[in-house]
Amino acid sequence: MVGLRGLSRVGVVVVVVALIAIGVLAFLLVMQRQAAPQPSIVTPISPARSPIPTPTTPAVSPTTPAITKKDTLKVAIGTDLDTVDPHSQTSIVVYNVLRHVYETLLWFDARGNVIPWLAERWEVSQDGLVYTFYLRKNIRFHDGSELNATVVKANIDRWIDPTVRVPARTLVGKIDRAEIVDRYTVRIYLKEPFGLFDKAIAYFIPITSLDVIKKFGNQTITEVIGTGPYKFASWEKGKRVVLERNDDYWGPKPPIKRIEWLIIPEASTRLAALLAGDVDYIYAPPPPDLERLRSDPRFEVITPTSNAYLHLSLIPRGPLADPKVRQALNYAIDKEAIVKSVLFGLGVVADSAVPPHFLGYSRMNPYGYDPEKAKQLLAEAGYSGGFKLLLIHPTGGSGFINDKGVAEAIQAYLSKIDVSVELKTMDWPSYIAELTKPLKDKQYDAILRLYGPAIADAHFILYPLLHSSQRDYPNINNYSNKEVDSLLDQAAIERDPTKRAELYRRAIEIIWRDAPWVFIAAQKQFYAGVKDLKGIFIFPSGLQIYFYNAYFS
Repeated sequence: MVGLRGLSRVGVVVVVVALIAIGVLAFLLVMQRQAAPQPSIVTPISPARSPIPTPTTPAVSPTTPAITKKDTLKVAIGTDLDTVDPHSQTSIVVYNVLRHVYETLLWFDARGNVIPWLAERWEVSQDGLVYTFYLRKNIRFHDGSELNATVVKANIDRWIDPTVRVPARTLVGKIDRAEIVDRYTVRIYLKEPFGLFDKAIAYFIPITSLDVIKKFGNQTITEVIGTGPYKFASWEKGKRVVLERNDDYWGPKPPIKRIEWLIIPEASTRLAALLAGDVDYIYAPPPPDLERLRSDPRFEVITPTSNAYLHLSLIPRGPLADPKVRQALNYAIDKEAIVKSVLFGLGVVADSAVPPHFLGYSRMNPYGYDPEKAKQLLAEAGYSGGFKLLLIHPTGGSGFINDKGVAEAIQAYLSKIDVSVELKTMDWPSYIAELTKPLKDKQYDAILRLYGPAIADAHFILYPLLHSSQRDYPNINNYSNKEVDSLLDQAAIERDPTKRAELYRRAIEIIWRDAPWVFIAAQKQFYAGVKDLKGIFIFPSGLQIYFYNAYFS
C-alpha cells in the first residue's frame, strides 16, 4: 500500500477528496437503506407531484403478521345494508363493510393524510382544475378484469351522470369530465377549484369493474365487485354479510380468511353475543356497560373522538317554520344532561354547527338549558299552548350511541314546554328511505340525525346539510339562506385555510341564529372486542374500523 508521503501535493489532495467522496456516498447509502421501508405520504400542492410508494405495498399497511390463531372474524353491527351500490352510499357502517371490498384511487393513513392507493401517484395543475392520476399496474377486480384508465373514467362518468342516484355527488366538488391519457393514466377536470378534492375522491368514489357499470348503467348496482382485500361472498338481509379473503389481492394478503358481519340491531344483544363468545368485535355497545367492559380483562375498549355530529333536524313547516320556535326547542332540551346520562359521557355538548376539531369550527354562545326562555319564545311566536310533533329515529342506527334513549330524553324535555312528541322507531333501511324522501313526501316533523363525514372540515357538514342546492337530500330540512350559500360557495373554492375558516365562522353565526337543528353534541364512538384481536385500523374519522390487517394473536 502506497503511503501519502510518496505522493505529490496534488496527489494528496486528489486522494483526500476521493476518500471524502467515498465516505459521503457510504453515508447516503446507509441513510437510503434505513429510509427505504417507509412508504411516502403526501398531500400534493400546486404544482403537485405525489411520490411513488414502495411497489406492491399499500402505503398505509403495516407489516402483515404471518400467523393468525383464528381464520374467521365475527363482527356485530346494528345496521343492515340498505344498498351495495358503491356510488349510492349514505351510511357510515354500511360503507365501512363495503370498503373492505371496494377501493378508491387515494386513501388515508391513521393521521388523516391522503396517500396513494389504486393510483400510485397524482398531480394537480397550477389552477387547481386538473388532477392527473397514475394508476398502479397489475391490479385485478374480483371478476378477473383489469383496473385501467377506461374503468376509472367509467366510474367517474357514472358518478356525475344526473340519472344515477348519487347522494354524495356534490361532496367531491364539481367534476366536469374524465379523460383517458393512456392505459394507466386518467385525468379529471373540475368546473371550478375545490381545495379538498384529493381528500374527497379518496373517500367518496369507490371503483367497481367496467362489466358491472355496463350491466347496471344508471340502475342500482347489486353485484359487489371491487379490487379490495376481501370478496363479497353473501348477504342474508337482516342477518349477516360474509366477506372472503381475496387471495389474488395486489397488496399484502389479509391474515384473516373470513369476516362475518352479523346484523344485531339491539345494543344489549350485541353485548350479550360478545360476552358469550359468539362474536369477536361489536360496534356501539350499550353505553351503561362502558366501565364494565373496560374492567373485564377479556376485552379491549376504544372510544375515539369522531366526526359524528348529533342533532335533531327540524322540518320548516307549521310551527317549525318560525325560527323563534326552533330556538325555543334548543333552549328546552338539556344537552349536558343528555351527554352525561344518556350518552354516558361519550360526547361533547354542541357549541357550534360542527365538532370542535374541524377546520372551520367557531364557538357560538351555547343554547343553555332554559325552559322558561323556551316558553317565552313559544309565546312570542303564538304557540303558548304548545303543539304536537312526530319525531322519527332509528334503533341500532349507523354510528348512533343509544339512539332510542336520546329520542326519549328529547320527548321528555319537550313535554315540559307543552310540546307533545310522538316517537316513531324505525329499522335502519326504513329510516334511510324516509330520510331521503323529497320534502313534500316527508311525514315527520323532526328526525334524529347523526352525520359523520369522513373528513374533519366544516365543508363536509355545512355544505351538504345546509346549502340550498342540496335541498330534499342531504339538506333534509330544506334550509335556505342566500348569505350562507354565498359564504359556503366561497369557502369551497378558497385554498387558504385561514380565509376558509373565517368564511365558515360567518356562516356558522347565521346558522346558529336560524337554528335549523336542535344542536345536541359532537359524539364519540364506542367499540369493544376480544383482547387478542390485533392490527385493526381505526379510520381517522373515528367512525369506522377496518380489519384487512387484523389477526388473532
